[in-house]
Amino acid sequence: MIAKIIPIKSVRKSNFSALIQYLTDPQDKSERVSQIKVSNCYSDDQTAALIEIQNTQEINKRAKSDKTCHLVLSFLEGERLPHADLNAIEERFCDVLGFASHQRISVVHDDTNNLHMHIAINKIHPKNLTIHNPYYDYKKVAKLCEQIEQEYGLTKVNHETVSDKASRVTQEIETRTGVESLLSWIKREALTEIKQTDNWQDLHEVLKTHGLEIKERGNGFVLVANNGVAVKASSVDRSLSKGNLTQRLGAFKQSKHTEQSSHSYTKQYQPKPLQNRLDTSRLYTRYQQEQSDSVRQRTTQWIMLRQNRDRLIERAKREAKLKRNLIKSITAGRLAKKALYATAHQQFKTTIAVIKSDYQKAYQHSKANYSRMGWLDWLAFEAKLGNAEALAVLRSRRIGQFKGNQVSAEQSHDDSIANSHFKDGFIKDSSVESITKIGTVTYKAGSTTIRDDGKRLIVLPDTSREALVDILQVAMKKYGNHLAINGTEKFRLQIAQVVAQNQMRITFDDKELEQYRQQLMKQHALSRAQSVGQKQSVTSTTRRSL
Repeated sequence: MIAKIIPIKSVRKSNFSALIQYLTDPQDKSERVSQIKVSNCYSDDQTAALIEIQNTQEINKRAKSDKTCHLVLSFLEGERLPHADLNAIEERFCDVLGFASHQRISVVHDDTNNLHMHIAINKIHPKNLTIHNPYYDYKKVAKLCEQIEQEYGLTKVNHETVSDKASRVTQEIETRTGVESLLSWIKREALTEIKQTDNWQDLHEVLKTHGLEIKERGNGFVLVANNGVAVKASSVDRSLSKGNLTQRLGAFKQSKHTEQSSHSYTKQYQPKPLQNRLDTSRLYTRYQQEQSDSVRQRTTQWIMLRQNRDRLIERAKREAKLKRNLIKSITAGRLAKKALYATAHQQFKTTIAVIKSDYQKAYQHSKANYSRMGWLDWLAFEAKLGNAEALAVLRSRRIGQFKGNQVSAEQSHDDSIANSHFKDGFIKDSSVESITKIGTVTYKAGSTTIRDDGKRLIVLPDTSREALVDILQVAMKKYGNHLAINGTEKFRLQIAQVVAQNQMRITFDDKELEQYRQQLMKQHALSRAQSVGQKQSVTSTTRRSL
């Protein structure tokens, strides 16, 4: 599992109510929010708890730092714990961080392959009204993660904290966007040659051939690409820190070549998707073109909106000036004119407020329509529209094996069976709710939510028998009648029981599970025969008595 405290860098994001509103928003998904839990408040009602927490934060006027702690607990794909265990884990983390008696609201999200819990904590103590900021929180969190992984049998994750913040941020950005960063590109393309230089001019030449330049900034060096993107040199490698470089090459010397010609680049950094087994060049070119068009249209529309706003304001000013001149020319008393001037001024202020309000609404609407989309977000958007190639790229990002409960085709089959349904419109024509950044499609089949990652149908814990029937029917349409069932032993046996109980024409590739299914089918057939015999016996007895 992974535990992380999300840094909050703005007052707006620190707003407790706004954070909870975002966390509890279902976003048109049937299974995004699976639990909301309130702790250490007088009421378990979410609205009442929010008011209480905000009032507590308002009482403390001395604290200048952020008053909200946003902790996220995320589990690896396929690892799903019941809510009782999640609540116990939440209490342990809050206790370790010193927030055991603090007010908090936790929200469990189940809309992705990775079950995760958001914990919004009020840093202001409800009784002492003092703020608590835990020290060395990352060490405490990492140690507790290791203990919980061992106790609950979870997959062990490397919890060593990356000391360099820039490297940590870069890793997070690459994971979230799917686009290679400048830092990773330099490590892959130029770091070896950079390390082999023995003087400043050779270093400048090597950097120049890669479209890079080294500059002094603050107390260190930065490497700047030809497109203006920069990265701290020591983040690429510790040997490139200012101390290590000056010790190896001497005092810093500027490059003798003040201007760089683009024709001299043998290599240069261009943001591209992370290396993938599929060719994404065509899709990425289209993505860049669409984003460029969107930016151009948005800029044009914003210019038109500003011009229209300024024109309306100027007209309002002219009308206000005309009113003042009319008032000035009329014959009336001083107090009467003063009242008329006040009324005209109030009308002018109201008109200006309406114009600015309309402009802000139109601006936000335009911003939403022409918002910039990340590479992975764009792929998910395209996949939802039915682009099978975009869906395949997302699914190629999957790393490792899924360990949760699942229904799939027999093991000898490949992805072509699952993907053919998407191409034929089987998923496209269904009620698709969302598509994750690793290509898991969530859609509706009757009243049941189906999670399809291309290779299998993912089944959540505690799924009802009625929902299992719907899932098996979808699996039969996708994979045929011969299925592979993997997961916990309880889940496998439950699937066999559902198949036998509903007389579904399904067989299993696992011999033991198939034998169990056949045994259950015989028992159900015998029970039905006995039931029919009893009914016939009762009918004949009734006839003889008559």
